[in-house]
Amino acid sequence: MAVRQILWDWNGTLLNDLEYAMGVRNRTFPAFGLPTIDSVESYHAQFTFPVRTYYERAGVTDSLFDAVAHAWMAEYVRGEATIPLHEDALETIARFREAGLHQVVLSASHLDVLQEQLAIYGLEKSFDAVLGLSDIYAGSKEEIGRAYLSQCGVSPSDTVMLGDTLHDAEVAQAIGASCVLIARGHQSAQTLREAGVPVVNNLGEAAKLLLN
Repeated sequence: MAVRQILWDWNGTLLNDLEYAMGVRNRTFPAFGLPTIDSVESYHAQFTFPVRTYYERAGVTDSLFDAVAHAWMAEYVRGEATIPLHEDALETIARFREAGLHQVVLSASHLDVLQEQLAIYGLEKSFDAVLGLSDIYAGSKEEIGRAYLSQCGVSPSDTVMLGDTLHDAEVAQAIGASCVLIARGHQSAQTLREAGVPVVNNLGEAAKLLLN
């Protein structure tokens, strides 16, 4: 595939926050009488987009959703400086930069939180654009992706989304971009294969696929 631009998902793709997110859930859900989760497999079986659907699968009722979402986000942000990047994140960003590719973060995170996290890792100037949502509810990022592609000067056909969930593949398809999914984040390899796009184990494999 011809590649001129990378759209990076953030959580689970560059940021290694799977286990951290599980811990946040286990520290916040019991206060609302909700169960904890004891394995990555159980988490993968429930996690999806929009996050409201994930919460429904986890037992969060409509009446609790807003309170749980705010409690979860407050706890997540409280320890965000302790979350590591994936070990190959910086190297892969650098490889794409050396190859002359445009790089954009396209995330369902609240934009303010996203910018805070990029600054923690010194990445605030590493991307041509940083795109996030205006609320904490992690809905679809399709519209902000489409709006960006309409004015960025790079064709969707020359753009690849890198992510770790089916939602990333859905967004890519909706905006006319290609997609490669990395199976070490918030959804399992088995789930990701449902998208019908390349699924790899790490960012090194993704870079090899795209640059060669």
